[in-house]
This record gives sequence, structure tokens and C-alpha cells, in this order.
Amino acid sequence: MRSTRSAWMRGIPVVACLMLLSSCAGSSNYMKPSTSVLTPTAEKALVRFMRPSGMGFAIEFNLFDGEELIGNIVAKSQIDYVADPGRHVCMSTAENKVFLDADLAPGRLCYIITRISPGVWRARVAFIAVTRGSEYWESVLQYEQELQKLEPDEAKLKAWEESNKEQIRALLSAYETDFKQRYDWPKLTSGDGR
Repeated sequence: MRSTRSAWMRGIPVVACLMLLSSCAGSSNYMKPSTSVLTPTAEKALVRFMRPSGMGFAIEFNLFDGEELIGNIVAKSQIDYVADPGRHVCMSTAENKVFLDADLAPGRLCYIITRISPGVWRARVAFIAVTRGSEYWESVLQYEQELQKLEPDEAKLKAWEESNKEQIRALLSAYETDFKQRYDWPKLTSGDGR
């Protein structure tokens, strides 16, 4: 009985540490806090990328709209992205590559949940399109109140984008010629969003 109890007691610090780490917000040298509250307009759509989990708080990853670098998302944060109406390919990379095809309508606010999970060598990233009636449809309203709002540090982001332009183009090309047909990627249609 004593050895079972002492083993259980030794496990408490590990569990407490894991709980603490999963509740932490991340940070990025490419992003800064934002006080702006953006909304879609009659001419533009707004995409709100959200990462509600604190899991992997030290891990950050880039978000792209085609060749354009949107920002660097971290744990417990959200990034607003104003976009022209029409077709967009959102993408990100970690150990894996992930894509989301979006047909954006003006005046609509669309949500994309980003998640990470353990990979073999490093973290893996995933996109979840939030559509009416889906698992996160109501949750995003709560997340808007809780998550740290970030916006890009434009100069730093632009410098990174310029030095990685060829890899970004190659990734987008690989999507159009290969990845698009091989996998059932999440999608947002012009009727999605609020």
C-alpha cells in the first residue's frame, strides 16, 4: 500500500507541470499584441485564425494565404486576416503540410481553428474549418473573449517572407499539382461563417 501511495504522490508534480504547460500562452518575435477589433466589410471577408489550446505553448507556426505570409500563430491566440472575396488556399507547415481551400464572400467572418499534435520528429499542425453546426461553431464566440489577439510585426514578417519566397512558391505548387488531389482537405464555402 505504501509503495502505491508514494508512486501516486510522485506523479502529482508531473501532472501539475503538464497542466501548467497546457494552459500557457505562447509568444512570437514576428507578432505583437493587438487592440484592434476587425470586422468584415461590404467589400472584404475576415478570416479569424484561432489556436485555443495551450498545448505545445513554445511551438509556433506560420500561416499563409497562397504566397502571402499572414502571421505566426502561437498557443492561446487569434489572428484576424482581412481578405478579398474569392478563392484562397490557406496553408501551414510543421512536421507535416496542411491546406484549407476557402471560397470567401464579402461581409462574412469565417473561422479556422489551428491545432497541433505530437509528431515523430516535431509537432504536426491541423486546420479545422468552422462551419454552421460544427463542433466549434458556438465555441469560437467564447474563444473571442479569451484568446490573446495578435497582429503581425510587418517589417519582421516581410523580411522572413522575402528570404523564404521560393519555398513558399514550391509548397503552393505542390498543393496544386499533388496534395490537392491526394487528400480531403478542410474547406470553407462562400456560405460559411457569420
